[in-house]
Amino acid sequence: MRVLALLSLLLGVSARAEAPQDDLLQRLGEAEERKLAIPGCRTVESSVTEELDAEGKVKGRLTRSYEVTRSGTTVVARKLLSQKEEGDLSRQLKEEPKDPPKNEDDKARLSPFHPRARADYRFDSTPGPSEGLVTVKFAPLKPDKKRMKGQAVVEARAGKVMSLRISPSDMPPMLDELQMDFLAYTETPCERQPTRMNIAASGGVLLYKVRFRTEVTVTGHQKVDAPGSATGAR
Repeated sequence: MRVLALLSLLLGVSARAEAPQDDLLQRLGEAEERKLAIPGCRTVESSVTEELDAEGKVKGRLTRSYEVTRSGTTVVARKLLSQKEEGDLSRQLKEEPKDPPKNEDDKARLSPFHPRARADYRFDSTPGPSEGLVTVKFAPLKPDKKRMKGQAVVEARAGKVMSLRISPSDMPPMLDELQMDFLAYTETPCERQPTRMNIAASGGVLLYKVRFRTEVTVTGHQKVDAPGSATGAR
């Protein structure tokens, strides 16, 4: 009886320990649902891409600005606003961005925190890096080239993502490294959105390797109610 009572107590403690993570994941999922419920969001995405040599020195630079309209996880329109090339750049870095096709499985593009995607991932949360913050690590149950692993720093009380770092759980062919850091989030007319990102990648075949880094800023958020119309700006 004493053993059963002790086991019951331990199970109760375990349940209470897991509840905060479950609650946090639920609130993060609700935030993702609110964001994707918006019919459309138009932004200006500005990027600076630098190609690096073997020693890490800048060989060339590409500065671009696009007006981008998204509906859910799909890019429905992309318009080039400006472009400037400097130095020596590989052909691949000069190509227009290739947005995922509309008929591609959108579940793979959902945040791991979204309720539709959450069952495909495992999560582990720890306090920190400072008071009031929680670090949530995540990875798909099965490595997948289209699904990311990484970690998010979350404001626990508000259930808000403060920063996010991701990389492929299974590196695609011809890529040696790919890391994306979402460094800043802002409340916008399109809900809370990432507004500053860094990307670092390298890859290629045999002696032909490309190494680059990209800084992206996203501004001018407008909620699109219908094609050709928009409300709000941030």
